[in-house]
Amino acid sequence: MKALIVDDDSTLRLTVRAVLESKGFQVLEAVDGVMAVEMVQRTPDIGVVILDVNMPRMSGLTALTKIKEINPAIFCIVATAYGNMGDAIIAIRSGAYDYIQKPVEAERLLKILGNATQANNMVLEASYASPQLQFDEGRTMIGASSSLQKVFDVMYRLAKVDTSVLIRGESGTGKELVARALHFNSHRKAGPFVAVNCAAIPESLIESELFGHEKGAFTGADKRKNGRFQQADGGTIFLDEIGDVSLATQVKLLRVLQERCVTMVGSNTESRVDVRVIAATHKPLEKMVESDLFRGDLFFRLNVLPIVLPPLRERKEDIPALINYLIKKFNNSHKRKIEGIEHDALNALIAYSWPGNIRELENAMERAFIMESSNTIQLSSLSDVTLAQEGSTKTSGVRQGASAVQSTDESELNFPAQKEKFEREFILKALKAYRGRINQTAEATQMTKVTLLRKLEKFGIDPKEFYTIGS
Repeated sequence: MKALIVDDDSTLRLTVRAVLESKGFQVLEAVDGVMAVEMVQRTPDIGVVILDVNMPRMSGLTALTKIKEINPAIFCIVATAYGNMGDAIIAIRSGAYDYIQKPVEAERLLKILGNATQANNMVLEASYASPQLQFDEGRTMIGASSSLQKVFDVMYRLAKVDTSVLIRGESGTGKELVARALHFNSHRKAGPFVAVNCAAIPESLIESELFGHEKGAFTGADKRKNGRFQQADGGTIFLDEIGDVSLATQVKLLRVLQERCVTMVGSNTESRVDVRVIAATHKPLEKMVESDLFRGDLFFRLNVLPIVLPPLRERKEDIPALINYLIKKFNNSHKRKIEGIEHDALNALIAYSWPGNIRELENAMERAFIMESSNTIQLSSLSDVTLAQEGSTKTSGVRQGASAVQSTDESELNFPAQKEKFEREFILKALKAYRGRINQTAEATQMTKVTLLRKLEKFGIDPKEFYTIGS
């Protein structure tokens, strides 16, 4: 990564340069704000800028604003005079990642750079799970599609403010990773990030889980316990599947958003919490509001500037880059040396509709790594998705008229047997995509919950086997 040091003090530049080069940074130098802005314009791969506040021609704070306009992805660290917290506060509000006081301490600087690297990696991880981050010659953060450009534009705007956020998208599109990216690129990055899957908590326990309880508040409450909101104090709480909480819980969540106070179960005393709320859902909340299943006032408070993640089937141009990323990832975790993917296998993955989105693609690629014996992913290793290729790959072998019918096994023409086989494979694929969650699987497949449970019993399928699939 390239780093730019901006200061009119040559001794300070030399000191900071030595620290950065010891950690493998390529270091550039500028003597004032004007020169710094020009260098950022000419050098699109600068990742970190460390700049002084008081400099000739253009101040560090002015240069900071211009640099963030050129490339909002750059991590800017502002060096301030000892005890001058006013400049530090202005810098953070203007988009600086952090500040450091002069004289610069190597240990403090390296810690800040470590946190910045972690934040950068989190954004990159989110880019592969939902949008894709990359730089073009215009030095702007872009995606492989216009929909992803819009997503990251909203993300960078939301990282600078403290408003509540609603992330919307199908299961497997990377909603939690986007939430983590928002947290680790905000001024709350040093605070906790607490993730809560609202759909996984029984209604009888969710109030205690979120807001805590006093000793003796209910049977089994043998001691006082803080809730997730108290645990997230000073940081961010991520409420996944917000559409699954009851109206009674929605009332209490609305009060937390309005008053920034929580009341433990069994207590009459309110306690203040400093928490940013990021919620996520795959459900149509507007329709739920119309049906009185979700409070309109809570929806509008969360939906100020929503992030809408497109499903993978709407951005198939990203699939080759995602596959390359996953090959590198699984080469590392499985100690393999897979060099790439065979053309027919890539076409199969592109043609598939991916109801489970990125999570399902990752599962399919990991399975291919386990099954593949060569150094290239073959179509035969992707048996879970090859059925999607009828008419798209090897079509000459699919349609061969009467001769194909004559060579077909008679059992394959047994309609009831084939129907049951299809149903079982369909349900297995859906459970895999939705990690064994009965309600989500039923909703996504447009089956009633009763029908799905009956089919599971009929085919001897245990949904618990899918609980740990994905992330």
